[in-house]
Amino acid sequence: MLVELVSIGNELLIGRTVNTNASWLADRVTRLGGVVRRIVVVGDDLDEIASALREAAGRRAELVVTTGGLGPTPDDRTMEGVARALGVEVELSEEAFRMLKERVGRHVEAPHVKKMAYLPRGARPLYNPVGAAPGVLVELGSTIIAVLPGVPAEMKAMFELHVEPLIKQRAREAFYEAEALIEGVYEATLAPFIEEAMRSHPEVYVKSHPRLERGRSIIQLHVARRAASLEEARAEVEEVLKWLVQQAELRGGRAQRIK
Repeated sequence: MLVELVSIGNELLIGRTVNTNASWLADRVTRLGGVVRRIVVVGDDLDEIASALREAAGRRAELVVTTGGLGPTPDDRTMEGVARALGVEVELSEEAFRMLKERVGRHVEAPHVKKMAYLPRGARPLYNPVGAAPGVLVELGSTIIAVLPGVPAEMKAMFELHVEPLIKQRAREAFYEAEALIEGVYEATLAPFIEEAMRSHPEVYVKSHPRLERGRSIIQLHVARRAASLEEARAEVEEVLKWLVQQAELRGGRAQRIK
């Protein structure tokens, strides 16, 4: 399942907030068997939001997950941006209003609160079990768009409740990964063997993450594979990791399995 992530908020573009939502989502989608093809960050601008969604649909993404911009303040404009991408207006959703009222009670009639119940016409509201703002599920052509809040706890809860089942139903591959920590061998020494492993196993992804601690080289070696079955992916990953560890140890390194 081809997935794109769209993170929305000026605070991300100016460096005020670290985009931990995208990192969490990319990891979760990958583990569920989806393929994250692109991560885009845009500001709280209607044209930018709409453009990002139309472009993702144009690339035939099967699922787009947006985060951010669903709150009560004037800069929270994601629903309007989604509506613009769809070519519709926002309107009061009775179901979203009911969800909102359940969370905030009589305060739901305050204009800045009621704003969160205005959704793109025809959108399906998504219940927020942690916060107030409902999310949305809509379709743009053949692309499903899941609109989630930016507050991490709310985003995670709503993803698990509403989006994870969609990916599980549609994912066509399994994903497996393994890691080892290698000490005492420089990345340049290991590089030719990584290249050989990837040439011999073209479906396997190998990434080395080097660092120095007290003047000693440490490499965190990550090996991953997508395959039709988990068993197939696991077998090839374990074979490649074992071989790379052996090459490192033959050259004086010490290895420790960490995943």
